[in-house]
Amino acid sequence: MAALAIRLSPTRTGIFKAADVAPDVLEECNRLLEQNHKAYHIFYRDPAFHNHMAHSLLTNLSLGASVEELRDRYNDLVPIQREIPPVDDALVGKLTDPATFYDTIGQIHQYHTFLEFFRREIDAKGWKPVVLEYVFARTKLADRMLAQVLEGAYHPVIHLGLGVEFEQPAIVAEALAQAASHDRMHIETLFFDAETKAAAAEAKEDVSKPLIDLVHETRAHPTIRHAARWSDLGNKMKDGVIGRAVDELAGVASQFRIDDHAEAALERRAAEMMSVCAYLAGASPRRPGRKRKIDFFLMHSVTSSIFVAVLVRQTWIPLEDRVRLVEWKARLDLAWYAATGCAELDPTAISAYSDPGSNDMGWEDLFREVRRECDDGHAAKFIRALKYGELLSAKYESSPQWKAYFPVRGDMWLKVARLCRDTTRNLPWELKWVFFTGFEQGWERPDLAQP
Repeated sequence: MAALAIRLSPTRTGIFKAADVAPDVLEECNRLLEQNHKAYHIFYRDPAFHNHMAHSLLTNLSLGASVEELRDRYNDLVPIQREIPPVDDALVGKLTDPATFYDTIGQIHQYHTFLEFFRREIDAKGWKPVVLEYVFARTKLADRMLAQVLEGAYHPVIHLGLGVEFEQPAIVAEALAQAASHDRMHIETLFFDAETKAAAAEAKEDVSKPLIDLVHETRAHPTIRHAARWSDLGNKMKDGVIGRAVDELAGVASQFRIDDHAEAALERRAAEMMSVCAYLAGASPRRPGRKRKIDFFLMHSVTSSIFVAVLVRQTWIPLEDRVRLVEWKARLDLAWYAATGCAELDPTAISAYSDPGSNDMGWEDLFREVRRECDDGHAAKFIRALKYGELLSAKYESSPQWKAYFPVRGDMWLKVARLCRDTTRNLPWELKWVFFTGFEQGWERPDLAQP
């Protein structure tokens, strides 16, 4: 079995950190990450319940966690984990054949075999060449893998972003194996259809639109808005949005393009994507008689956005491939907005947000609280992504040219973070979020009744 040691460096502790990381904290994080890598499956339960150990540990590390806080967050998750089964020795060597690899994509029960395969590939070639070959090479296999990286409610791209951000080959191997083995919602159909439509529009010199305008177009389109049905249960993306409205959504989503393939345009549109994701998550107003909640899936559009921003910064990835990644991510954000029911959005739900328990809290206060929260890492990732989004977007929010592209501006970033704190604090994991916020049925949970 190929071995890739996890060894965090004090000089590479993330694109955003709240404080310097003490040596003992770094060593403890190394130990816990290594333990998770060797012992636990990336899916703690079938079909695709994700192991968030690495997400929680690295995010809380960057938010200033102590040794004790890291151990607590690790122990939050230990009881639900399962061990990694033995590698399929007959298959692992055959995965070097692109056709065999392609045909094995989506087989969750082969995660451990894909993991061993990518360990060997990275050990032989280095992690950056492997990422380029299997995700960004524009081959049939790499195109499918790029779509797989965005599957699973963004989890593989979160994991890959963490591996790249902290420069950890073992975590990159986990991410690629997770992407390769993840079951699929057929989102690649949207990506490829939108790309074809976008190329035709660019040839006609049609102007790319602000992402927030496309959010409104998504909600206004009756076929898209009603594509997902409550009766689709957990398949609202696959059977609803992709199954019933992929052509219509591709027509809308294709209008988000980065026509000027330049670093400055890429950075700006990545920041725009982060702002719109924060808006989708925070701008759903309180329903009569119901408590405020953030949608579980739109929350993931935010938590993943910082890791797309990480990948945007990697100049060893060709510019055109980083452009493509941001375009695909933004188009997927529209799809998840549709899958969650195209909830009404109101900017005052953020700008006027107020709660006596958090009105005086700044970012450092939120970091301190979320590090101590019994959680699987979702709230910590969400708050960290918001802070980075605030930093990345600041120079565009005051620009007369770009201000309208950024629906979350100024202290709205902090208010969405406070909303997260207020609506998740001291609650069991399953009650921290609402699922499919645009559907009335999602709000019928007894715990959401406003006293």
